[in-house]
Amino acid sequence: MGANMTTKPKESDLYEPIKTLLLSQGFIVRGEVKGCDIAAVQGDTLWVVEMKLSANITLIYQAMERQAAASGVFVAIPRPKNARDSNFRAFQKLLKKLELGLITVALDSPTKHAEILIFPNEKSRANKKSVAIKKEIFGRTTDTTGGISKEKINTAYRERCVKIATLLETKGAQTAKALVSFGCEKDTNTILRANYFGWFEKIAPATYNITESARNYLTENASSPLITYYRLKSAEIL
Repeated sequence: MGANMTTKPKESDLYEPIKTLLLSQGFIVRGEVKGCDIAAVQGDTLWVVEMKLSANITLIYQAMERQAAASGVFVAIPRPKNARDSNFRAFQKLLKKLELGLITVALDSPTKHAEILIFPNEKSRANKKSVAIKKEIFGRTTDTTGGISKEKINTAYRERCVKIATLLETKGAQTAKALVSFGCEKDTNTILRANYFGWFEKIAPATYNITESARNYLTENASSPLITYYRLKSAEIL
């Protein structure tokens, strides 16, 4: 007799349904942004969502910390089997007192949809933290699934490095000025000199090429949306 096996849900399983919900509300959505599981922007509004597979004190602490930067903060958990459960109702009461919102995800449903049960008490935020989160959101072309291991995060900075690396891979050694003319950011020279990932080497005055480490990274991650996108973009540049 075969065992009846079920796949244990992961925190990252909550991400796509929540992203779909927020996109439908007109937000730009990104996962794993400056320590936030999900960050979403629409106009001046910045929403942050912190996800967990169960309602616990760690989730509350994380959400409260995000209130310093976001217009509104949600906690997100799987939909409970019994919405009338006394503990779940007490949890909702606590969230309202703390001015936090609540999103549940129906992981037990074939549609795996997300639903907003409580909206947060929104406040205008304009500080270094909120500016940094928004800058990171707009600095990314592709997305990272919220709730994944931190090592897999494609930050805006990593994306810019990938953009440079794919251009050097396609075009050969270039100056920072040439890379900017190909569409890289104005601070490309700073990125090349800092060489944070060890991907670039100076081979002549003001001229850089990619290292073996960069070539290995591009090869090992060739199927990732980020590298596929920038390889195609670099191939289009004459």
